[in-house]
Amino acid sequence: MQETKTRPLLRAATIFGIWMIVAALTAGQWYVYDLTYGSLKPWHHYVGPAILANVLWSCLTPGVVFIAGRITFDPRRKVRFVLTHFAIGLLVSVCHSLIFVPLLGLLVGNWQNMLWQKLAGSLQVNVLIYAVMVAIVTAGRALRHLGDRELQSAQLETQLAEAETASLRAQLQPHFLFNALNAISALVRSEPVKAERMIARLGELLRLSIDGHRGQESSLGDELDFTEAYLAIEEARLGDRLTVIRNIAPEALTATVPSLLLQPLVENAIRHGIAGLPQGGTVTITAAITDACLHITVSDDGAGAASVTEGVGMANTRRRLTRLYGERQSLTIDTAPGQGFRVKVKVPLCTAP
Repeated sequence: MQETKTRPLLRAATIFGIWMIVAALTAGQWYVYDLTYGSLKPWHHYVGPAILANVLWSCLTPGVVFIAGRITFDPRRKVRFVLTHFAIGLLVSVCHSLIFVPLLGLLVGNWQNMLWQKLAGSLQVNVLIYAVMVAIVTAGRALRHLGDRELQSAQLETQLAEAETASLRAQLQPHFLFNALNAISALVRSEPVKAERMIARLGELLRLSIDGHRGQESSLGDELDFTEAYLAIEEARLGDRLTVIRNIAPEALTATVPSLLLQPLVENAIRHGIAGLPQGGTVTITAAITDACLHITVSDDGAGAASVTEGVGMANTRRRLTRLYGERQSLTIDTAPGQGFRVKVKVPLCTAP
């Protein structure tokens, strides 16, 4: 409240101070001019008129700023803008002279003759002063609007990124849920007890997905909990054919990662690396912090492939990483026939709350 009250006083003091600097410069100019031509006068003949003229301008400045704020520049009406302000500038110049000359005449007398001299000699200078003030106000408004537009553009870009990330997550969740239901349906008749346990695990998976109100990012620990629910379904389906090795550094558990980052990587390792092999295989999950970045590796010792073809889950993961971290992240996939897949993810380090 106190700041609100003092702000107008500070603004008025700033305007007055600027015009007093101009008054000092004006008095100095007049002094040097008379000194050059050998017609020096007492100092008050320079200081008094300069202070009076610029005190009047300091009083007129708020009005000029108000007018400049109301009559704004429009590229489609440039001529109208210039003519309008030129007419107002003439009026302001005449008003300045009509006030200045009588006040100065109280000191020197015979102000009627001085009025015509003032109007003839200072009209163009006063119009130029008005034009400079209008130009400053117009430029200030343009810069402020430019800053506002840049801020709005940044906010819209952020909202777009959030909307796209939410859209990608919406695509991802039905994708792995569909695969989980397929896995359960394959066991309903042959192994109903195992299918029942898998349904319970799927319920837990849905609870973690819905009740958690997961945002764009979460801690690696939460992602591991979410992935464990999925792994429980796959371990029940594949039995001894699936072995999972977890090598997670304790300090990595609080690091922030995109929500649903880990699950599609593990799912790909199982479906494309292990599930098709009669003997099954091993999926290894590692996470460690190095050079202010979290490094996650999901690898398998399955069949591998001669080339990499990214499906829905992997493509979405790559796009989400790019959206959230830009060039600071990386996702690489290594594979070869008979050597399984190895997916490496790097994200900048940020500790989850």
